Order: sequence, then C-alpha cells, then structure tokens
Amino acid sequence: MNVFLVHHRSKHHAANSGYGRVADYMDAQVVFGKIRFPFRLAKVLARLHSQKKGEYNAGSVLKSVELYGLLRKHKEEQNVVHFLNGERDIRHLDFFKRRFPNTKFVATFHKPPSILQERIPNPAALRHLDGAIGVGENQIAFLRSRLGLDRVAYIPHGVDTHFFKPDPTVKKPNTLLFVGQHLRDFDTFNKTVPTLAEKVKDLKVNVVIHPAYTHKIFPHKCITIFTEVKDVQLRHFYQEASLLFLPLLDSTACNSLLEAMACGLPIITSAVGGNRAYLSDTGNVLIENKNVERFINETVAILQDEARLETLGKASREKALAMEWPAIAAAIQEFYNKIS
Repeated sequence: MNVFLVHHRSKHHAANSGYGRVADYMDAQVVFGKIRFPFRLAKVLARLHSQKKGEYNAGSVLKSVELYGLLRKHKEEQNVVHFLNGERDIRHLDFFKRRFPNTKFVATFHKPPSILQERIPNPAALRHLDGAIGVGENQIAFLRSRLGLDRVAYIPHGVDTHFFKPDPTVKKPNTLLFVGQHLRDFDTFNKTVPTLAEKVKDLKVNVVIHPAYTHKIFPHKCITIFTEVKDVQLRHFYQEASLLFLPLLDSTACNSLLEAMACGLPIITSAVGGNRAYLSDTGNVLIENKNVERFINETVAILQDEARLETLGKASREKALAMEWPAIAAAIQEFYNKIS
C-alpha cells in the first residue's frame, strides 16, 4: 500500500510540534505542493473555489496537481491519501475517486465541532472521504453525522517525548506557565492572576504567546511575556515551571498540553473539548469553564503541596509516553488497513 500525506504546517507550531510530525514515523510520501506550476495560475484557480467548503488557496491547488501526478504513477496499485489537515486543501475527491478507484481518501480534523460548522458550512467536498480521524473525542459524533461517514476514529495527537522531556535541575518554585493563543480563555487568566499573586508568595507567571496577541494579557508585576520563542527555549519554560496554567474556551488536541505533559509538568486547565481524554488517569485538574474561584483555589493548593506536584508531574509524563509519535503512527496505519 502506498501512502501519500498531504501536508500542512501551521506557522505558530514549534519545529518539534504539529501534526505533520507524523510523517517522520511513517513509510509515506509527503505532498507539499512544491512543483513546477505557474503560481499565478494557481492563485486564479484557487479563487474559483468557495471557501465555504473549507480553505482552498494557491498552495492547495499546487498540492492537488502534485497529488494527481503521483496517483497517475501508481494507478494500478493500492493507495491511501491522507489530508493531515481536513479543514483545508480538500476538493474534487469525486473526480479523484473516479480516476483512481484503487485509492482511499482520509482526513484528520483538528478544530472543535462549533468551529468546523462555522468554517465549513458546506461539507459537500468532505463527504467523498472514505474515512476521518478526529484528534479529540468531542469530534467523533459530529464528524459521523456531518460527513455521513461510518469510518471515523479517535486517534490522539502525538508528541515528541524525546525532545520534550523533564529536567528536574531547572525546576523553579511558584512558577506558572501559560502558552499559546488559540482558544485560550484570556478573560479567566486575567481575572485569576492578581488574586493568585496575593495568595502565592513570589509568584512568577511566564506567558509564551504570538506577538499579535500580547494585548490580550493584562499587565501585572508577576507576569513576563515572551514572544518569538524557539523550540529549546520553549522546552526550558516547560521544564522550569511548577505548573501549566491554561484556561481554555474549547479544545480538541492542544499541543501545549501534550508538550507540558511530556516535560513532566502538572496541569490545571478547563474541562472542555478533548481535554478530559488527554488528561485521564493523571490526576491533573480540570475545572469548569469560567470558574475563576476554583482556578484560584486549586492552583494555590497544588503549589503548596510538593508531593502532589511531583506525583502529577510523573503521571503527566507517563500519559505522554503512551502518545509518542511511533504509537500514533501505528494506530493511523491500522486505520488505513481497515478502510482499504
């Protein structure tokens, strides 16, 4: 079986993060859209496509052209095409399936149901898929219903546990870490930090965020904001923190949670989306959305309990090890086998 991975990389992901890392652990050819084809023409063709069916731009056109050429070469063989980001790049599957009947088409979806419904109000193109993967348990029923598919699987997002790993020698007391901007609950964060600073002596809060979102963080003497952070520095922030403090509005899989877990970090986050499955059996704290008082009380309690911090950190690391990329890649390959 030939596997072709249609790749997309989000700019905000660290080099060792993102779903595209699965390609490093699979026997597959990656489709980047890096081919000889007039880019201006690709832009014109992209404009002919409605964005209501999912994002489709010039890069999507180039990937489609490259994919067509690859499938022509392997027309008589069994193939699987996997769109690593199902929210984009998918069009004309009806044409592809008529032209290449030996090929199955799969996509992984990353957004919560509410965002998928808003961004892709017309799922017509997606309904030609042969299977779908959700990285959050909260996506599965929605994908089955919305796409009319029986073959939908929950396969967790992977994490690089060799790069993201604990380092007890750099651990600092009373240090919270907040990472990212997508679906972060800035309102809860801003309401909790001043009170936490009053209750926790010498509290330090490190915020790692895209420069365009720094205005979302209300200034406070205990907060230090870092932007344009590279991988090694990001790992250091995880390793030195006492606790990942991450209120969220919604989620499926959150790279920040996975990376923190891999670094052996205790976690306090919101009981939303796919978080419960990712943190199950770890003892980490899930708090009802917008419950500012409980975010404060739970954070103070954990920071004052060294034994609990150590126990939660070890449990986080153990859970992350179960989601190493080789295991996730094997689960995806098994899914291919079921639909082929």
